[in-house]
Amino acid sequence: MPDKKSITIKIRVDSQTHTKMQSGADRYTDGNLSAFVRCATLKYNEEPVTDHDNPRMIALIKSAIKLIERTGTNTNQVAKHINEQQKMNPYSLRAADLLPFGQFCEGTDKIRQMLTYLYNMIISGK
Repeated sequence: MPDKKSITIKIRVDSQTHTKMQSGADRYTDGNLSAFVRCATLKYNEEPVTDHDNPRMIALIKSAIKLIERTGTNTNQVAKHINEQQKMNPYSLRAADLLPFGQFCEGTDKIRQMLTYLYNMIISGK
């Protein structure tokens, strides 16, 4: 098990240096400045992140994330409603109470299609 990161290092830089550091972090570590500084001090020699060159992929990923979040939120709301109903009357569950879950099938199919398309884009390198 790796050690927890419990030591904080603070450095002061001017705005120009910060901009250069953030640019390097965006290129090599997907914007994570802490990871960039850690890697730079350990002579990091990996290839830069190239997803920034494909706006279609980025837009598709963002759309998939939003759809996943929306579906998850809706599912949680339905489950919460059923749980509250079961607290009041434990034997009151009906088939009709489960119907809202059927509404999410279309959303999950879209998510599956989007993720499959993204996977194929990544594998093909486009």
